[in-house]
Amino acid sequence: MSIVDVKTFIISGTIIIAVALYFIFSHIASKETVQKDIDYLITPNFAKEATGNELVKAEYVSTNDGDTFRLKVNGKEKRVRLLMVDTPEMNYEENNPMPFAESAKDYTQKLLENASEIEVLSDVGNKTDHYGRLLAYVFIDDILLQELLLREGYAAVRYIDKPNNTLEEQFKEIEKRARASKINIWKEENYLQQDGFHPEVIEQ
Repeated sequence: MSIVDVKTFIISGTIIIAVALYFIFSHIASKETVQKDIDYLITPNFAKEATGNELVKAEYVSTNDGDTFRLKVNGKEKRVRLLMVDTPEMNYEENNPMPFAESAKDYTQKLLENASEIEVLSDVGNKTDHYGRLLAYVFIDDILLQELLLREGYAAVRYIDKPNNTLEEQFKEIEKRARASKINIWKEENYLQQDGFHPEVIEQ
C-alpha cells in the first residue's frame, strides 16, 4: 500500500468516525430538546385563539415531577401544575417513585432546562388549584409540553375540570395514539385505572 493510499484510508476513516459521532450525539441531544421536525397538533396560535388568552414568558427554576415544576412568571417564582395531564407520582409510598415517574420527571426537566423559551398560557377557568399552584398550558420553544408528554406515553389525560378543558379533545386524540402504540405507561394495560395509577400491576 502506497503512502497516498494510507493517507486516503486514514482520512476516509476519520470522516466515517466523525459522521458516526455526529449521529450518535445528535440523537442524544434530541432526547433533551424539542424536536422541530414533527407535525405537532397544538400550536401556540391555536391555543391562544381557543382560550382567548395570551402567552406569558417564564423562566425555569426546578422540577418536582413530570407534571409539576417551578417557574418564574412576571418576576415571581410559582409552582406550576400542567392542565389536564397526569404523570406517575414521584413521592409514592415513602419516596418510592411509581413506575415511569422518574422517566417522566427526567423528560420534563431536560426539556425545561434546555429550552430557549418557555411560555405559560391559562385556560378560561380558575388560574390556580386548591394547593395554590398555577394551572397552565406550557409551551417550550413553541411546542406544548403536555403534547410532548402525551405523545411519549409519560402522561395520561386526567383531572378535567370545566371550563379549564378547552384543549380536551386534542389531548385525548394524542393520548389515543400513544395508547395504541403501547409505549411507557401504556405498556401494561391495567397500570392506569379509573382511580389512578396502580403500581402493583407492574410490580407483581
